Amino acid sequence: MKSPAGLLLSAIELDRASSIPLYRQLYLQIRKQILSGKMQGGVRLPSTRTLSKELALSRITILNAFDQLIAEGFLASRTGAGTYVGDEWESRGIADEEQRQPPRLSDLSQSMLSLRSSHFRGVSYTDWDPATPTSFLPSHSTYDAFPLAVWRRLMNRHLLKPTKAMLGYGELQGLQALRAAIAEYVFDARGIDCSAEQVVIVSGAQQAFNLLGMLLLNPQDSVWMEDPGHIAARIALQAQGAQVVPLRIDEQGIDIQQGLAECPDARLVFTTPSRQHPLGVTMSYARRQALIDWAAQYQSWIIEDDCDSEFRYSGRLLPALYAMDRMARVIYVGTFSKVLFPSLRLGYVILPQALIEPFCTLRAVMDRSPPTLLQATTADFMREGHFLGHIRRMRALYQARQQALVEQLQKQLGGFFNVTPVEAGMHLIAWLPPTLDDDAIARELARHNIHTYALSDYCLEHVLPPALLIGFAGTPEGQAQERVEALARALSKMGYLQAT
Repeated sequence: MKSPAGLLLSAIELDRASSIPLYRQLYLQIRKQILSGKMQGGVRLPSTRTLSKELALSRITILNAFDQLIAEGFLASRTGAGTYVGDEWESRGIADEEQRQPPRLSDLSQSMLSLRSSHFRGVSYTDWDPATPTSFLPSHSTYDAFPLAVWRRLMNRHLLKPTKAMLGYGELQGLQALRAAIAEYVFDARGIDCSAEQVVIVSGAQQAFNLLGMLLLNPQDSVWMEDPGHIAARIALQAQGAQVVPLRIDEQGIDIQQGLAECPDARLVFTTPSRQHPLGVTMSYARRQALIDWAAQYQSWIIEDDCDSEFRYSGRLLPALYAMDRMARVIYVGTFSKVLFPSLRLGYVILPQALIEPFCTLRAVMDRSPPTLLQATTADFMREGHFLGHIRRMRALYQARQQALVEQLQKQLGGFFNVTPVEAGMHLIAWLPPTLDDDAIARELARHNIHTYALSDYCLEHVLPPALLIGFAGTPEGQAQERVEALARALSKMGYLQAT
């Protein structure tokens, strides 16, 4: 209801210590209330004398604010009747609410929102309270063991004598020194014989998946994906309109015969052969060769994500799929996020010769390479032997942490979880009784500040028993007992364990 006596304007708050003049503050606040619909069109404002008294302002200050609002059409002065909100603002707030529509987004954006809601159902990083961490998230490594003193020294080397190249846009493919160091490392560690020219530096593996999807896929192209498999990679490829064909995982890795039976002419396959993510299976030599033969026959592509391959605790790794490929159908993706630290945002793609130019052309449209300073520091870290030394230390550390955590899980929760040690990686699979819902358990554990992921989050076709992914890399040996005790208490409160 409009008041003939004018509004009270009690919401006006003036900061007399501010550098903004008082008339300007009054102008801005009245203008904001009109634009937001809180002050409706046709409403009468108090007289300048009344406002001067109520706001403890001079009339000149108020007149200056009113004059500006009148000039811009927000207020209208009626001779002998006072000052009113302009008629064009009549019912603006109500009309805005009625007419306000959801933002117009692209089909791609709508698709991503839908996929995120259905597939990123695990515990969010924002749910993890660092002040009370009982985190078993698989992606949490140990940052306190990183050689920061060495890293700082190497970085300062470049900061103290910055060059134009260091401060410029950088090379499109990435710093030559880092690409050469990566080529040398993957030859030594993974048997990959490539040149620095075939290496492209990216901002982590996720950017690589998105760029490769854009490069290789048309809408409706079919893609073989491991099931369970890499959630973020799957969504990156689906973003390009790909039709995912989920393939089961057995003791030898991805089921190629299922793929040949269901969709032999798939455009590409995404696979994690060294350590299947998340189950941890190593793809057999025969399966690797069969996959390469299929890709050559159908002119398809293989994206090999070598996640967690650095952390192997027993036996020797088979050569990378890329190293076995003589038909130039494999694209290798690596990252420094787990072995160094995630915020470094450095990964790399090793491309067949024929894909270098088209990939780099696409990359140039999307962005530049990551910060040159971080690339240069990483290159020095690798070339001077710190990288391999760090990997060896982390292997020993994570192996000890895994052993301590497995012992406590088997001791305290052996009747509930079925847990066995893994040969590689940063997490265990804790199999649950088959009647339980792993997603519901993970969500309820999060409410008790116990954070992990449900295996079902990684599945398209739910054929496997329920399980939780239990990360061990972030749990020091001395804290294994108390963290598992916290997990056991939470499960007891949830009614899954019998009181003893």
